[in-house]
Amino acid sequence: MKTSSPQQPVLYVIDEDFVVPDRGDKQDGPESSVPAGDPDEAVRLFHHYRRLTAQILDHEEVLPEPASEEDLAEAEEEMGVALPPDLRALYGIADGDGDLVNPLFDRKSWLPLAEIGDLDDEWLDIAQEWEHEPWRQTVFDTQPPNAVRRSPLREGWIRFAFDTGGNWLAVDMDPGPEGRPGQVIAVGVDYTEGPVYLADSVTTFLRRLVEALERGDYRHRDKNLWIDADLRPAPRVYREYSDDCPTRAGARQAGPHVQKVRVVEVEDCAFLDAVPEVRSLALSSKGSPDLTPLGGRPVEYLELDVETADLTAPARNRELRSVSVTCAQPVELAPLRAVPHLWALDIAAAPVTDIATVAELQGLQYLEVTQAQWRELSELDDLPSLALVGIHPDRPERDGSLPTDWDIVDDEPPSPA
Repeated sequence: MKTSSPQQPVLYVIDEDFVVPDRGDKQDGPESSVPAGDPDEAVRLFHHYRRLTAQILDHEEVLPEPASEEDLAEAEEEMGVALPPDLRALYGIADGDGDLVNPLFDRKSWLPLAEIGDLDDEWLDIAQEWEHEPWRQTVFDTQPPNAVRRSPLREGWIRFAFDTGGNWLAVDMDPGPEGRPGQVIAVGVDYTEGPVYLADSVTTFLRRLVEALERGDYRHRDKNLWIDADLRPAPRVYREYSDDCPTRAGARQAGPHVQKVRVVEVEDCAFLDAVPEVRSLALSSKGSPDLTPLGGRPVEYLELDVETADLTAPARNRELRSVSVTCAQPVELAPLRAVPHLWALDIAAAPVTDIATVAELQGLQYLEVTQAQWRELSELDDLPSLALVGIHPDRPERDGSLPTDWDIVDDEPPSPA
């Protein structure tokens, strides 16, 4: 077995086929299965859009030949997903935009059918590599809420336009409960923390481009045209709040849609009243603040660095999925038995009074402990079937950080000496 330096933690990958649970898989489908787009209107808007750009550029760029019905049927069969009618109608005009100087979809190249089902997803593989600690990551909700499933990528997201930098426009044929099939979203390397909703359809997307041109909201220089149609997504649409000594007033200024919170020197958790949608919470305090407000928040990743950690209130949150605890005083894990979806637990920087409780967390897939804690656990007969175990040589100092330059090993963790 591979050895590591005395201070380097080792991550044992027991189940090589394990993947981080996809939050989007647990969301309901849309209330309406009818696409919002209109193929006839999309074709009309497309031609009007082309006429307007030709007038501005003083020439019309040539498009490729249209895709045939056989091409469309073959592409849909290969993808296993049907195109929304409005985008399908556009492929009946041209099979992508070829090598246009000004790509049609807000300066993103419209892909030919032959390419939309065969895309490189190395960006996602890299983001989910174990050394990047995906168990500490959360995929956030976009606006409007619940329109798009909270996944980094799904088979029902048909990517049809590319920005050449690792990001795509996609039509979402697998939307969330408040979404519509065929809605346009942004996905890719800049959106691993959550896709971004752009429009309810390709039809609406085109309409916004046309309206911007008609308003004169564009810039034209030489042969290049930039349209200011307010369609460029903001990667951090989910909003983040970071603060020292957080207060209700400070959190309220960040806005009600905050989903990621990282705060230090916390004295009072009442500030959480102003961030009702927080899903990722990292809370640090030199004392022992009352954690009762955590029980009413939909927190999925919780990172605590406190003097004393009482997990009773956080465990009332049925959305909790990943917990990391750093504390000076002994912590009791028993409350976590009531958490139905907990799959990741980090207790390497915490003294634990009831380490045997880990054996009762049957949904647990990831566990981070010290060598001493692992020795205690190894003596139990009924540990959960863990997929990954991270083991630190010694209990880390309580300095707010852990050594996580992982030595990754495809092997079972060692038995106690």
